[in-house]
Amino acid sequence: MDYGKIVARAFEITRKHRALWLFGILLALFGGGGGGGSGNFNIPSGGDNFPRLPTLSSEVWQIITILIIALVCFAVIWLVLSIILRFVSRAALIGLVQELEAEQKAPTVGRGFSIGAEHFWRLLGIALVINIPLAIISLVIVIIALLPLLMAIAPLISAGRSAPSELIAVALSGGAISILLICCAALFLFALNLVIVPFYQFITRACVIQKLGVMDSIRAGYHIVRANLGKVAVLYILAIGISIGFGIVILIVTLLFFAIIAGVGFAVYAVVQSEMPALIVAGIVAIPVILVLIFVSGLYATFESTYWTLGYRAVTTTE
Repeated sequence: MDYGKIVARAFEITRKHRALWLFGILLALFGGGGGGGSGNFNIPSGGDNFPRLPTLSSEVWQIITILIIALVCFAVIWLVLSIILRFVSRAALIGLVQELEAEQKAPTVGRGFSIGAEHFWRLLGIALVINIPLAIISLVIVIIALLPLLMAIAPLISAGRSAPSELIAVALSGGAISILLICCAALFLFALNLVIVPFYQFITRACVIQKLGVMDSIRAGYHIVRANLGKVAVLYILAIGISIGFGIVILIVTLLFFAIIAGVGFAVYAVVQSEMPALIVAGIVAIPVILVLIFVSGLYATFESTYWTLGYRAVTTTE
């Protein structure tokens, strides 16, 4: 198997066929993420030495309720869209590259969405079948890792303020053991994820390329990897190396871009001596930078998917 040819061909397909870029960008965009915030209020205290919360009118509470409902609705819609577009894009990238290589059919956006819609439910089913047991295993491992701390801290809580120093020492020991176990659990789960990745890549491609059902795809992908462990291992090591190289490059570029953004912000502040204009200008400059980073990440997602599809084809044709 010519691994260099697979890398070169994946790069060539990514460069030439722009219809694939949209699905790569969607795949990069909807990988998940979120955030939140909190605030503290410095309220004058009363005679009882406890801070008093400000009294809000019913209109303010209505506005807060509406905002909360709107945020929840937006989060739900975003979650549903991210799930749909993630699996549609994954299937589209696999199917379009397969058609290009097997039938010399040029990729199109419309055909990509058609392939994605056709395979959405099966890819979602595969993800659920694989990830739900993994989530349960991860939860059990974390609970087991926390048991020494929980068992050591329970007597300390029961004793209250009169807890003897021995109980405090036991609680500290339990905490240290739990920290050690959590580190071991994290390493184990990381290693487990590393093992699952190549199987998942082949399972999803068995689903889209061979048009198999959920369980048949899992069985087929598993057997292909088991029967070609050496070839798949080389493919995987190459993929990891390319990923690390891309990560280093994108980190350097990101730091450079944000250094430029910060420099622009400081330059504006030095001229106008005001934070708000500096922040506004820096924000405006950051928008194209973020778009460029998303675009580059999408190109890499396109290349990575194409690489695994070509690898799948090479492995299955030489079995």
